[in-house]
Amino acid sequence: MDASGGFSLAETLVNVAVITLLMSIVISLMFQSQKRFQGNAVVIESNQAARAAMELMTQEIGQAGANPTFTLSKTFAGASATPNSQPVAAPSVQSVTLNDICQIFPGDWLGVDSGQNYELVHVTGTSPISGTNCASSEQVSGTITAVFQQDHCQPGSTGCTAAELNSTPWPPPVTSYKQAYPSGILQGTGTSDDKTLEFFGDINADGVLNYVVYSLYAPADAPTLAVNGTTYTLYTLYRSITPVTFASGATNNPASPLVENVLYNAANKHGPTGQPLFSYPVTVTVGVVPNVMSVVGTVVVNLCVAVSPTSMEVNRADWFTMATQIRPLNLAAAVAVNNAGGSRFLPPLPAGLPMSKPENYYQ
Repeated sequence: MDASGGFSLAETLVNVAVITLLMSIVISLMFQSQKRFQGNAVVIESNQAARAAMELMTQEIGQAGANPTFTLSKTFAGASATPNSQPVAAPSVQSVTLNDICQIFPGDWLGVDSGQNYELVHVTGTSPISGTNCASSEQVSGTITAVFQQDHCQPGSTGCTAAELNSTPWPPPVTSYKQAYPSGILQGTGTSDDKTLEFFGDINADGVLNYVVYSLYAPADAPTLAVNGTTYTLYTLYRSITPVTFASGATNNPASPLVENVLYNAANKHGPTGQPLFSYPVTVTVGVVPNVMSVVGTVVVNLCVAVSPTSMEVNRADWFTMATQIRPLNLAAAVAVNNAGGSRFLPPLPAGLPMSKPENYYQ
């Protein structure tokens, strides 16, 4: 019988070799595809985190210096058992109880009374301080301290003319007038610099002043990465947010990670693009009584983030950059008020800022 229909040993070996070669090519392509997929997933995840951080920073920095808008429907708390205790014109600071001190901060201006007794008074303090940090829908009674140049008398008061007693009904109305804080972005030794940004304002438009700090931090053993001959440390960008207390000795709330693997060379003060994380190309010097300060007109953010930190597909350092320019409109409004001659109406930097960082600041 003829048995020549089968494969010879040589043919079988050739077939096995061909199949092995084809399988190695397929496996290599699959491996490359898997690395590309994983690398793309890492890039997308890093990109999303950085993009979310940039959107948050744009919103919050844009609100730097914001002071809650002026509010109506405030009055003195009501008739007093001792009418002569109501404020009268005097050069010394007096305390007055209001039915609502929500959104009234030390340094704000109040329109008091009406008619011939109307005046603007400068608030030097409030009590309780916590009453100033409340939602606009709330009412918290408390006291304000100010110097009054007019008499605000209720019936029965002595030392007031009949015209003053009868000019307006009791209790007199109070209106809270607001101006932006020109010092909304803190500048000076130990505050905002190339890798730290400290600012405050009504950043959530909820009537609460918050103090926000963005800062780069890396432990001593943080990894490094060489890009174009320069070594960069892989930092983490942190953020803390703390209500302003108007009290000395206040401390920040602990900071939380916002973006990881941020490439930065602290000695050279820049990332791989040659730019600092934060820069302030536009500043204006204004005279805010009794101080002179530099008001930041523009904040530039240049964020360089390492991927993985090494690309899985090409096995080399890979990074991307996100950059934006932010112009805090409140600070520009404060400069406009100052240039129009209204510098005395601008509120000063709140007491207690900048806050100090607690030992557990970086979690």
